[in-house]
Amino acid sequence: MTREGERMRLPQSKIPNSLSFLVEESSFFRKWDRLPSPNEVQARAKAQHLAGVYADPRKPHSMAAPYVRPPPAIFEELGLFVKWGSSVQLSEAQSLYTIRQTLKGDVPVPEVYGWRTEGNEKYIYMEYVNGKSLEEVWPIMGHEDKAAICRELRTLYQRLRQVEQDPENTFIGSITKGPLYDRAFHVNYMHEAGPFATVRDFHDWFTFLHRRPMSDPYSVPVEPFRHDLPDDCAIKFTHGDLHHSNIIVTPTPPYRILALIDWEQSGWLPEYWESRKAQYTADRGDLWSTTYLPEILDQFASTWDPWDYYTSAMGC
Repeated sequence: MTREGERMRLPQSKIPNSLSFLVEESSFFRKWDRLPSPNEVQARAKAQHLAGVYADPRKPHSMAAPYVRPPPAIFEELGLFVKWGSSVQLSEAQSLYTIRQTLKGDVPVPEVYGWRTEGNEKYIYMEYVNGKSLEEVWPIMGHEDKAAICRELRTLYQRLRQVEQDPENTFIGSITKGPLYDRAFHVNYMHEAGPFATVRDFHDWFTFLHRRPMSDPYSVPVEPFRHDLPDDCAIKFTHGDLHHSNIIVTPTPPYRILALIDWEQSGWLPEYWESRKAQYTADRGDLWSTTYLPEILDQFASTWDPWDYYTSAMGC
């Protein structure tokens, strides 16, 4: 554990940036001598998929090549969860590894045991967290339980925001100073989503995307909304997907957070981005959006309308 209020510098040089990496000091290798091979992962995922195990109706999976969104493979006997496929972002593994190493458990995340690249497919080997998603238990939780979870989440996200970049090397981008993967951008533009040297550079790029299909995009006056996105705001490390389904809690009361998962959209972004993305994934008429999210995250209300305008104009 780090001291409350302590800011932590995240040096780029200590983030593993290879296509394949084993965390040899991880708890997995104290019990087992190797991680399952890609063939073993695919076989397990296929068997579980056919049996309907761990099926999520909101996330249609396919076991057909090129394995864009295949189902994960779960090895409960090894305490292992494997996220794999051609669309997997290695930056998720790098973020999980770095957050755990830097914050020493202050922000609970699955322990990463390693990652592997074979052709177009990536494999992230991580701890299987045996709990329930907040989405599953939220409808049966009482007000006090919900309020307690929100207080816990606020503490975790405030701690995450105390992670800092090297002041001599600030940027908007992925944790490894690459392009961002974020579903608020049209898929056609993700490959060019950074890194950006300044918040202003990022905003100029982001607010121009909806003009790309125009025959003469430079002839259209800049929207007033552009000036409502603050170019002087801080850059913060951002989870990017605060949704009920990505919060794993204890299966029975009193509910406590076991892990924050799904860090594939994480990176260094303007400080308001976490709040905008959380509202983006929520039903705006739901109490989660109107009552509970404001208890967890500062809302940066002045950015709501411009952010909504530009993402909607892109068709996202």
